[in-house]
Order: sequence, then C-alpha cells, then structure tokens
Amino acid sequence: MIKFFRKIRQNLLSEGKTSKYFKYAIGEIVLVVIGILIALQINDWNQNKKDRKLEQQYYCRLLEDVKQDYSNYEYSLELLDLRINANNIMIQRLLDDTTPLDSIGCYLINSVKFANRNYRATTDAFEDIKSSGNLNILTDFSTKNNLASYYESMDRTSSIIETNGKAITDKRFFETKDFISSGWINMVNDFNGIDTTKVDLALLKSKVNFTAEIREIMLNDAMFYLGINTRNKQILKSVENEILPIKSLLEKKCQNQ
Repeated sequence: MIKFFRKIRQNLLSEGKTSKYFKYAIGEIVLVVIGILIALQINDWNQNKKDRKLEQQYYCRLLEDVKQDYSNYEYSLELLDLRINANNIMIQRLLDDTTPLDSIGCYLINSVKFANRNYRATTDAFEDIKSSGNLNILTDFSTKNNLASYYESMDRTSSIIETNGKAITDKRFFETKDFISSGWINMVNDFNGIDTTKVDLALLKSKVNFTAEIREIMLNDAMFYLGINTRNKQILKSVENEILPIKSLLEKKCQNQ
C-alpha cells in the first residue's frame, strides 16, 4: 500500500503536476490521520470494554466481602446471645446463697467467652482495588462514596465493640483478686490446663473459700458483663442497617454490568 501511494506521488512529480501532488499529499495525510483516529477509537473501545468487565468483577468481589460481613455479623450476634443468656443464669445463681461455685463455673466461662472477638469488615477486595490504583475503574461515584462510608462506619462500630469486649476480659482476667475461689479452677480445668498427673485437683479445690464477699464481687462482675454484652448487642444490631443496603446495591451492580 505504501509503495502504491509512493508511485502515485512520483508520477505526479515526474509529470510536473505539482498542484495535484500537494493536493494528493494533503489527502494522504488526512487519510493517515483518520486511520490513526479510528485505531485510537478502537483501542479506547477495547480498553473500555476491559475496564467494564473488570468493574463488574470488582463489584462481585466486593459483594462477596459484604456477604462475609453479614455472615460474621450473624455469628457474632449468636455469640452475644449465648453470653447474655449465661450472664442471666449466672446472676440468678449468685443471688441464691446456697448455690455452690461448681454450678456457676460453666456460666462464668460462657459469659465472657469470645468477648474480645475481633469484628471488622472484610476489606480484601476494596484494599486490592485501592492498592492497584484501579479505584477509577468504579465509574459509579455514588457507589464508591457509599462503600467508603460503609467501611468507615463499620470500622467505628467494630472499634467500640472491641473496646467494650476488652473491658470484660480485663476485668475477668486482670482485676480478679482471688483466682482460686472465684471459679478459675473449673475454668482452667475445662480448658484442659490442669495436668492431674502433676497437680492434686482435689487438694486444689479444697482451697476454695467461696465467701459471701467473693459471691458479691462475682455478682457485681456478672452485672458488668451483662451490661457490656447487652450494649454490644445493641451496637451490633445497628450493623445490619449498614450491611443490608450496601449488599443490595452491590447485588444490582454485580448483575447489571
């Protein structure tokens, strides 16, 4: 093709048709420019097609993360309900002065179990999008803003829940004064921490002195656990109002791209 155009130019010059040569040369340049523009347009179209496909993949990956958040939310709520139930049983048994410590131990364990469990949003897809510099691939600004607000809100909520949960574990594991007479023997034994080939468990239990003062302290602690767990449940329930809207939005974006 190039040789063909060159031959035409040479013929025009050899025949002395200078004006026609220049007109032809301009026409040739125009054709080249048009060809380049068409090629660029096709390239842009192909790139846009790739970007839209990648955008859909991102929305679907974000949706999977949010679904995981909802699953974690349901599990965390279940754990809180178990702790709150144990709190109430523990309080009732402590109110009865005749209830022995052995019948309280399992409820003590369950009332603080997983209290400081980490509850945070799953951000794998969102962090991948940001770190790869592809945040501009998401063309829906409203969706991007909603995602940013969602992760910020989830981070604030999870920080409160974790701080409250830490208050429970700190009180139970660091502020207890009498570890022998406040349920620790049963708790450690349930965790298989006591090696009965080395420790005389019966002798150790004989050291328990479950006084009215210790019962009163445990009752106050149980009320503290119940208050924190109930508050965390209230806070956690608000997470559902964060997850469901963004989940619904991403389901539409994942399907409609």
